[in-house]
Amino acid sequence: MAARPYTLLRQALARSSKVGIAKYAWSGRERLDLLRLREDAIVLHAMRWPDEVRDPAAVDPPNETLSQEELDGALALVGRMSRDDREGPEFADTYTDALAKIIESKREDKPLPDVPEPEQPGKVLDLMAALNESVQ
Repeated sequence: MAARPYTLLRQALARSSKVGIAKYAWSGRERLDLLRLREDAIVLHAMRWPDEVRDPAAVDPPNETLSQEELDGALALVGRMSRDDREGPEFADTYTDALAKIIESKREDKPLPDVPEPEQPGKVLDLMAALNESVQ
């Protein structure tokens, strides 16, 4: 039933080179989103109301002067860490998978699944030190 209006909206957005604004209620609050085309699909982008957006000046770090060497190092690091594919275990939704296992266990009155211990605790990195190390 929704295929015809969806196709009509998709084609109208494509031909007009415009975006749509959607306003709807969800999770007890009115939401505002942007509808745009990406390939052959309508994509929904969350927008924020003014009361949900902090003034950038409140979170703006102090002015820092960066050297060209630092910027070149950062760009080199970004280039090395970039990838075009989105395949592999780091792109799997492990939270949803674990939640589904818990729900299934509770549904069948089975004990909850074991939680694997992390191999190593996470560590805090000094980004500038890591950048310098990786560039060298």
